[in-house]
Amino acid sequence: MVLLFDVGNTHTTLAVTEEGKNFSTWRISTKSIQTEDELYAYVKSLIKVDAHIERLVISSVVPQINHVFEFFSKKYLKSEAIFVDARRFPHLTWNVKFPEEIGADRVANVIASWKDYGKDCIIVDFGTATTIEILRDGVYEGGSIIPGFYMMINALFKGTAKLPMIEIKPFSSFVGKDTESNIKIGVINTVLGGIRYAIDEIKKELNFPESTYIILTGGQALLVENFFRKHYKLQYIFDQDLTLRGIYYFYESVINKSMD
Repeated sequence: MVLLFDVGNTHTTLAVTEEGKNFSTWRISTKSIQTEDELYAYVKSLIKVDAHIERLVISSVVPQINHVFEFFSKKYLKSEAIFVDARRFPHLTWNVKFPEEIGADRVANVIASWKDYGKDCIIVDFGTATTIEILRDGVYEGGSIIPGFYMMINALFKGTAKLPMIEIKPFSSFVGKDTESNIKIGVINTVLGGIRYAIDEIKKELNFPESTYIILTGGQALLVENFFRKHYKLQYIFDQDLTLRGIYYFYESVINKSMD
């Protein structure tokens, strides 16, 4: 059994798996991860930390707490923690200026897409930030980073005197008659339209084939996927476990297991 952590800016998903296909998952607040002993208490309350856990593998975009996982793994699992890093995955070409700067979650998404869907994929991950990844002919060509929905809504709430916090939910129309609908249209509907436009331009610029997989993942993808399909006529695959599978595939590569 392998213990996986997908550490995001807001939430952390921990998961256990035997073979990298089926996962038992739990979510905790990233802010709650302070020491290796507190982390152990969290993990022990959810799963049994014993000899059946072979290794700890982490995708982290919060480097200031990475040492907690290192100490946890050494103290409780008696092994070195494995951190997802593009430079340690030689099966793909990372055609960007600084591969070491690619977020570990983005690396995991690309690895899983390549492994499970093929060499031509565009991946959209709706999280604290919304990211787009481009995999063309087996080469990672880069992508883009967009402020997440909550981040934008929260900025409006904190930066203005009267605008309220609202639910992250697309508005059914593009003509708003009150403040809440105006914000939903401006933040959610139009951002989704911008993502749709970006995908079209990426496909043109890199001459993607018609069969290209568009993959949606991330914590907020479920909130917008139906609207995305209906209003922007986009054919896509929704894959909630994409990042976790990518973390596991990275682990397989590191320990020299086969990558088909």
